[in-house]
Amino acid sequence: MPYSFVRLSAPALMLVVANSAAAQSFADFCPGGDPETEAAVVGYVTDPEAETIVPGATVAASWVQFDARQRVEAEVGMEGLYAICGLPQDMEVSLRAVFGDRRGEAVPYTTAVTLAQQDLSLSLTSDPRRREEVGSLAAGGSRSRILGSEVIRAEDLVDLPEMSVYELLRQHSLLKFDRMSTLGEVILLTSVTLSSWGSFREQAMEVRINERREGDGVNAIRELSIDEVSRIEILSRTQASARYGGDGYIGALVITTRDR
Repeated sequence: MPYSFVRLSAPALMLVVANSAAAQSFADFCPGGDPETEAAVVGYVTDPEAETIVPGATVAASWVQFDARQRVEAEVGMEGLYAICGLPQDMEVSLRAVFGDRRGEAVPYTTAVTLAQQDLSLSLTSDPRRREEVGSLAAGGSRSRILGSEVIRAEDLVDLPEMSVYELLRQHSLLKFDRMSTLGEVILLTSVTLSSWGSFREQAMEVRINERREGDGVNAIRELSIDEVSRIEILSRTQASARYGGDGYIGALVITTRDR
C-alpha cells in the first residue's frame, strides 16, 4: 500500500513547523474540553529524512493513572497536525506517532500547561521490522519475571514504557521470533526439553486476539500496543488443544484486549 504524504522543500517544512499550533487557544482544538481540569497537546508529525509531513498517521498518548495504563489517540490531519485532548493536567505522558507498521520514537511529555506544542518524528523509510530495545525491561525485579511468565496481566505492564506487544514479546524468554522462507516471520514456543537430536524443541504458535484467529499474527501484534492489553497467555500445544480442540494443535498466543 503506497504511503500518502505531502512532500515539501526543506525551507517550507521548517516554515510550517515554526508556525506554532500552540499559539491558538485550547478551545480551538478542544471545543468540548474543560481547561480547568484537562490539558491538550498539539503538534506536527514529520519525516525529517524525506522532508515531509505525514498525514494519516496516528499519535497515541499513554500514561499511568489510578494504577492502570491509560491511552488516547488522535489522527494526523492533511496538514500534518494532530491534537490530543482529554489529558490529565500535571501528568507525565508518552507520545508516539504510528503509521501502519512504522513507529516513531516514544517522546516523554509533561502536561504542565493547558495547551502546548510537541512535534513528533516518524520515518517512512527506515526498516519497520527493526527491534526496539528497551534496556530497562529486563533489568530485574518484576519486569524480568513477567518476561518468563506464561500469563501476563495488565497490572504487570503498568510501569513499562509504551511499546507494541511485538516489542514486548520479542524479549520473552519462552518465545522466539524467526523468519521462515515460505511463511515470513513466525512465533515459536521454545522448550528446555531436549529432543532426541540433542537440540531444543521449538513449536510454532498461532495468535488469537479476543479469541479471533489472526491470519498474520506477527503483524497483528506489531500494531497492538500494550496499553490496549488486559491479558496475554502463552499456551503450549497441549494447553491450546484442551481449550480449542483441533484448532489448537500448534499452540496459541492468546491476547485479550481491555475494550473487549
